[in-house]
Amino acid sequence: MSIETVLFDFDGTLADSNALINQSHLSVLEEYFPGEYTLESVRKFNGPSLQTTYQLLDPNRSEEMIAKYREYNAVYHDQMIRLFEGVEENLRLLKEKGIRLAVVSTKRNDVLEKGIRRLNLEGLFEVVIGAEDYIHFKPNPEPIYTAMARLNCQHSTTIMVGDNGHDILAAKNAGILSVFVGWSEKTPEEIAPFEPDVTVPTMNALTDFILNKETLVVEERRG
Repeated sequence: MSIETVLFDFDGTLADSNALINQSHLSVLEEYFPGEYTLESVRKFNGPSLQTTYQLLDPNRSEEMIAKYREYNAVYHDQMIRLFEGVEENLRLLKEKGIRLAVVSTKRNDVLEKGIRRLNLEGLFEVVIGAEDYIHFKPNPEPIYTAMARLNCQHSTTIMVGDNGHDILAAKNAGILSVFVGWSEKTPEEIAPFEPDVTVPTMNALTDFILNKETLVVEERRG
């Protein structure tokens, strides 16, 4: 198997926005559920869509909580978001080598594009899929199918790279290889039940994996 197309989650995978997301959640939850949450406990909300998270917390007030989350997030976005180590140079190398790159995120499209601009990643992705491009969020495979349809790429040569269980499950549900990034905020114990096909410790290792086509070894292990 060769890898021709790489679909990336954005937050927690390319963009180190973990602190921004956690602080945004905590600012809302401290107002609505004072004293019930900490920065550690809100980590579990980093990954699922805002709609999923706040509907579960309080369906009657979910929309107003989402609005307050977005308000806080917008204020602190530019000063708190940054790239993980090695992301930009490795994305540029992959693109130079002819690998097709795309983003598949649960983030609202305008905020996603803002993050891409802020992090100097413009022009690297053939396709950018945000929350307004599909109906069903990951782990439903629809976001991945939407990206693949726009790219006209093949299942057998496409991988999904992410930092959360819903990224892994979406890849599995779509029938493509799932890759978990070792720099995720999620611990190995938290991600183990989702059984990612591959785990990479660094962006350099991910690039080596993609370009050296080591998926043949992975396929043998899975078989």
